[in-house]
Order: sequence, then structure tokens, then C-alpha cells
Amino acid sequence: MLWLKARRARTTLLAGWGAFVVLLALLHDTRAILPSLTGTAQVALSLFAPVVLIAALMLCLESRLPAAELSAVRRVAMLDTVLIVAAMAAALLGSAAVSVLTGAPQAATAGRNTLFLTGLMLCGKAVLGQPGVMVPVAWLLAVVGGGYRSSGDPYPWTIVPEPLGAWHAAAGAVLVFALGVAVELRTVRRPA
Repeated sequence: MLWLKARRARTTLLAGWGAFVVLLALLHDTRAILPSLTGTAQVALSLFAPVVLIAALMLCLESRLPAAELSAVRRVAMLDTVLIVAAMAAALLGSAAVSVLTGAPQAATAGRNTLFLTGLMLCGKAVLGQPGVMVPVAWLLAVVGGGYRSSGDPYPWTIVPEPLGAWHAAAGAVLVFALGVAVELRTVRRPA
């Protein structure tokens, strides 16, 4: 299909997913002490693994032929939504598989975090365009900079460093992802 070739989904998204899974497998539960405004926080490096997949997804969504898509008979926005949902399903499956194979629960939370950060990216994309890919990175920096109490426990609003069983983090991730997909469906595609 011309749409798949224009989106470069077979190469770019597959490479981004592969890098995401390899990073999760290599990082396991590795933690780094990063400077924070509220004290020193030990941050799991796997929090940053979703950025690779999200950047690949953004590249795919922004790789388009605007004139052809405006005159297309097929619903390109719906195809993009299917691509987004398929990428997130693959991220959830990949993170669960790495978690089972390595025994690292932090790898399983990467799937949830990918949903959340992708929702942020899609909302940012609607407002900022291509620079919207930086919204999840800004969120991660905000979490590292001020998302931890002095005891090292993350605040509930941070979502991404919360453990796998945190229901509010799962609910927040699903809600933000659903909002991002809804915003992506509503975004009017205009030629650049």
C-alpha cells in the first residue's frame, strides 16, 4: 500500500520497536542517581526507553504526502490511528515479554509508560506539530527534576515511575492515550 510506504512503518517503526525492546532487555532494573530539585532521585533508566519508540512513531506519522492524502478516498486518519494502536499493542507485548524473560518488573511498566507518553506526544503534535515529540521528553525531565519526595517516593502525578500495580498510573496512562488518539483523529490534515 502506498500509505504504508509513505509512513515508512515497516522500517522506521519496526526499528524503533526493536530498539525499545533491546533497551528494556539491557537496562533491566538499572537505576541512576540524577539531580533533582526536591533532592536526589534514583531513577530507573528504563523510564527513558519509550522515547525511542515514540520518536519512531512520530516520524512515521509525519512522513506523509499531504496533497495525495487530502484527495485520498481512504480514511488516512483512521489508518494512522490503527498504526498508533498497533504500535502500542506491540510495545505492551514487547515490554511484557522482556519482563517475563528477565524477571524485571520495571520492564513491564515501560509498556504502560509508552501508552502515557504517546498520548502526551499526540496531544503535543496537535498543538506544536513535529516539535510535539519533545512533550514526553519534557515530562520525563519534569519527573526527574521535581517528581520525587525527599524520601525518593514519586508523587502520584508523575505516572511513569509508579510501580506496575499502581491503579492510578494505569488509569492515567489509558486516559491520556485515549485523549491523544481522539485528538489525532480530530486533527485536520492540511498541506504544509
